[in-house]
Amino acid sequence: MNPATLTELISYSRRHNTGIGMFNIVNLEFAQGIFDASQETGLPVMFGIPERFTQFYSIDCMAGVCKKMIEGAKAPAAIHLDHGKSFEGVMAALRAGFSSVMFDGSSLEYEENVKQTAEIVKIARAFGVSVEGELGYVGRVGTDEPGPESFTRPDQAVDFVRRTGVDALAIAIGNQHGQYKGVPKLDFERLKAIREKVDCGLVLHGGSGIANEDFVETIRCGINKINIYTAMDVAVKDFTRKSFENYGSYLDCFAKGTYPGPLGRY
Repeated sequence: MNPATLTELISYSRRHNTGIGMFNIVNLEFAQGIFDASQETGLPVMFGIPERFTQFYSIDCMAGVCKKMIEGAKAPAAIHLDHGKSFEGVMAALRAGFSSVMFDGSSLEYEENVKQTAEIVKIARAFGVSVEGELGYVGRVGTDEPGPESFTRPDQAVDFVRRTGVDALAIAIGNQHGQYKGVPKLDFERLKAIREKVDCGLVLHGGSGIANEDFVETIRCGINKINIYTAMDVAVKDFTRKSFENYGSYLDCFAKGTYPGPLGRY
């Protein structure tokens, strides 16, 4: 099987009334666990590689690992650049064979976001790759706390999608990156208004810590893709802190039966 595009997975989301999970990869163990969970459930998945993570590993090597796993996949899987902030980062992902890229111009002035995103879409189309853009400002818990004035505006979303041609749009409706201090209050009415006005896929960043019932409601209101990382980071960190001293070697830590999840199989 070849890597799926984001467009293909959005189509799956709509046909099956479900959200597609994108999980960011730190290392091989993360990638294997994410892949195994997809195979067990038979559900599509997206391997997420944020541009900032590529300072820790080779983007080409990690893409190669993901592509090798996908060859034998029973369910569709995509390789996605998460939060591509630079032209160079996006080009590196395209050259590495990613099937989907995100260009995050949310910190730019609106017109510059439109201009740069549209240029990325034009180039990615030549590679047969889907593009996710971002409008509004999601922010990070404890660092910057955006209010409703920073949320995605439905009318502006229409203009942004029309002028850029993005396949999916990451929106801000009260969601944030990082570990929430409580259960976030999402603006479902805003989400429904955006969904009514644009036809592209809609993406919810900051999925870790959102209540299960809110996940269901966001999908019902039009979300197609949900990003997860912090929950995995916290789980692995807690496990390592509590249990690592009990193992004789690093490899023993990931031996079959030791880790409480898919990572423990290898």
